[in-house]
Amino acid sequence: MEFRPAELTDLGRIMEIVGDAQRFLRESGVDQWQDGYPARTLLAEDIEKRACHVCALAGRAAGLVSLFFQHEDCYDYVENGKWLTGNARYAAFHRIAVHSEYRRKGIASHLMSYLENLTKERGFSSLRGDTHRDNRVMRGMLEKHGFVPCGIIYLDEPRGLHNARVCYEKRL
Repeated sequence: MEFRPAELTDLGRIMEIVGDAQRFLRESGVDQWQDGYPARTLLAEDIEKRACHVCALAGRAAGLVSLFFQHEDCYDYVENGKWLTGNARYAAFHRIAVHSEYRRKGIASHLMSYLENLTKERGFSSLRGDTHRDNRVMRGMLEKHGFVPCGIIYLDEPRGLHNARVCYEKRL
């Protein structure tokens, strides 16, 4: 198992993984990633910023995640809760997915450990993320790995169910 920053040459495979995840969410009745998100251009930007990382098995990307080390405006307001670390510096992950041929093999768990290590190496003591309220698979995986639900954030304005996300944080 190899973890590394994604390269632009990985983009085709990354989009296959994203398409597979979109189908999985749709079939699971989760209205997340059903509107063209995440777009190829967004993932290409993540790669260029060195934020997108892949987990590869035998040279083939099995999963991906993007990790960011800057403040995110949508995390400023938490409804019905609060962040564990308040206004402290944090890293945030987004766009995590594992291709169905590799699900139930621990790839997501390994990706989370990889993110935690990268976050600690950069001197941050907190890792945050968010997901759709109906994404029980992701929510369960986060809670299994010590992430605590902290409330609801909104991706943009106006605030509503369509852009509400359950937010999580883990102290490292």
